[in-house]
Amino acid sequence: MDYKIFIPPITGAVIGWFTNYVAIKMLFRPYTPVNLLGYKLQGLIPKRRKEIAAGIAKTIERELISAKDFALVLEGVEWKEEVERAVDEIVEHRFKAGKIKKIPLIGLISENLTYHIKYLLTKEVIKHIDEKKGSFVEKFHDKVNVKEMLVTRIDNLDIKRFEALLTDFIARELRHIEWFGGALGFVIGVIQVGIVYLL
Repeated sequence: MDYKIFIPPITGAVIGWFTNYVAIKMLFRPYTPVNLLGYKLQGLIPKRRKEIAAGIAKTIERELISAKDFALVLEGVEWKEEVERAVDEIVEHRFKAGKIKKIPLIGLISENLTYHIKYLLTKEVIKHIDEKKGSFVEKFHDKVNVKEMLVTRIDNLDIKRFEALLTDFIARELRHIEWFGGALGFVIGVIQVGIVYLL
């Protein structure tokens, strides 16, 4: 058997795998521009990082979550239980303090007084929240720019961390691309052998 027939498929597989591997790495590397024969060479993703960050943020805001969604959540929050709990903790804490106990008559009517104070405070706080909730939600919607926040956070990521996040997310797909390059190179090698031996 002529073992030379295995050389083109194996060589093709290695070259196919290696070129795809290098191409994937060059999406990120070099991180900073490098002068190569008068041509600035830099990884595609570091070079277009701001555009990519803006694109990711825009997609997240449009498809997943926006300031409007947050505003709707805030509008739908049931504050009564939270306010009651907070008022209860504050009033109980104050009335159990040493100075309060020393006030004449407080000890005699403290339980009834505590209940009424809690009730009145809770009622007033909830009334105030209900009155202001609409304008608060509106201000939140107007002032919170989810897209801008995401762009800033993504853009401020260390480039190596950014690469790790992206490659971890699509690691299996990237490996498939590498191996597909190898398989394609192998097939091309087999075709070359077939052409040589058939002609």
